[in-house]
Amino acid sequence: MMNKRLMESRGYSFKCNLGEGMFGKVVSAYSSRLKRRVAIKVIDKKKVNPSYLEKFLSREMEIIRSLNHPHIIKTLDIFESHTSKVYVVMELCVKGDLLKHINVRGALPEHSSCRLFTQLCKAVQYLHNNDMAHRDLKCENMLLDTHFNLKVCDFGFSRRLTYADGRLVLSETFCGTSSYASPEILRSYPYNPKVSDVWSMGVVLYMMLYAAMPYDSSNVRRMVRIQIQHNINFPHTPSVSSEAQDLIRSILHPVVEQRITISSILQSYWMLQEVRMEDSNETPTSNAGSGQKGPPDKKAKEEEKLSKDNSEPGEGPSTAAPRH
Repeated sequence: MMNKRLMESRGYSFKCNLGEGMFGKVVSAYSSRLKRRVAIKVIDKKKVNPSYLEKFLSREMEIIRSLNHPHIIKTLDIFESHTSKVYVVMELCVKGDLLKHINVRGALPEHSSCRLFTQLCKAVQYLHNNDMAHRDLKCENMLLDTHFNLKVCDFGFSRRLTYADGRLVLSETFCGTSSYASPEILRSYPYNPKVSDVWSMGVVLYMMLYAAMPYDSSNVRRMVRIQIQHNINFPHTPSVSSEAQDLIRSILHPVVEQRITISSILQSYWMLQEVRMEDSNETPTSNAGSGQKGPPDKKAKEEEKLSKDNSEPGEGPSTAAPRH
């Protein structure tokens, strides 16, 4: 059980539970210092296996303290209780995670997918430019704020990259979730985590556009065989442009050397075309950053109010702690 008295002594008053995971939970609280609602991830070190504790948790804490990007969840505070619980205070994303959003809305329109995918690209590019890799990119680890802006979260498998003689030291740890993992990881090859992150991003983009996974992961060995053949099934419905399909093909390339880079994704025809279409649809009265066209209507205002209140349980970070 979390210590509400300890939280209150740090200026956080408990509001509601947001989610539960293997190693703890995520709760919503009001911060008297920040004058706003926050999400607090409570990790119970006693429930965490010792090797995870040693290898991943301290690494995660060090990394999340250093991150500062508009599309990465901000860590606002970290404190520990004497009973070995770690409290990680983060910004609250009231619209929940991307998977939940897709499950409710279905496949997203191309312009919405492009907007969110651009934000994801910029977040991961920031990590890679700072020699960090996420290693568990998936829809559940992408949260949405009031304006449906994407924020990457859950750095439980992230790591700083190291170099020897000017060459990147490859990773050998199996990380992440098999349905989002690249074939080189699934085949237990030493891998470049930056390039493998890109593969996971391709699975996320496919999920946005089709509300389905590109590969059936019920039999991983069979899935890898299909991935290696560069065989991607694109359903007829929903209708998705050939440019978007071409981009997905170049991201989900089984040959590491031929997989597209993030800078090339951002310069791809589909991304630039969708951004141009989005810009031409914008009017001067649009809500900056919200993706809304024209003046906000009554429903949007109500949604805005709801988000300001953000008192509903069950929203925000969808998972309490690393689940593997």
